[in-house]
Amino acid sequence: MYRLFAQKLMMVAFLLCLPAGMACAAGSGHIETTILEIRATPPGMTATGGYLSITNHSDKDERLIFVRAPFAAKSEIHTMINDDGVMKMRKLTDGLSVGAGETVALAPGGLHLMFMGITAPLTPGQMHNVTLEFASGAILRVMGAVKKPADIGGAAGQTHDHKHDHKHDHKKDHKHHD
Repeated sequence: MYRLFAQKLMMVAFLLCLPAGMACAAGSGHIETTILEIRATPPGMTATGGYLSITNHSDKDERLIFVRAPFAAKSEIHTMINDDGVMKMRKLTDGLSVGAGETVALAPGGLHLMFMGITAPLTPGQMHNVTLEFASGAILRVMGAVKKPADIGGAAGQTHDHKHDHKHDHKKDHKHHD
């Protein structure tokens, strides 16, 4: 009962953000995001991705430098690289640049937010707060909607057939920098 109430309350908070077309933000009028979509996880999976677009409406370059999510022990900004035909994830140690007047899309198979150390399954329909911190000091608090992989933005109707290197060195690939 409480869980259903909490989900409905989160949905109302999420819907209140939509009329302005902006993510719920604090001191970040120059940065706009689309709705954050978080990939659902089956029981036992401890990592997942998040996808959205970030638009910088200012005349100065911006950089996403830190991500925080209460449902994950660690959150990072990642990219995918092709290494001899094998797709590999890599942390963007210097953050994600969003040029003045530009939009950067984070989508499956490319740039994405990586949530690690998840202790409970993320199921479709859940809503979660995620905080994005920028080099300028801007902080965006965005609402993330958990979705099935097939329901995520550009992933609808597409298959996911490239290889991933899941045997990467966590100390090298996922080293946390504060």
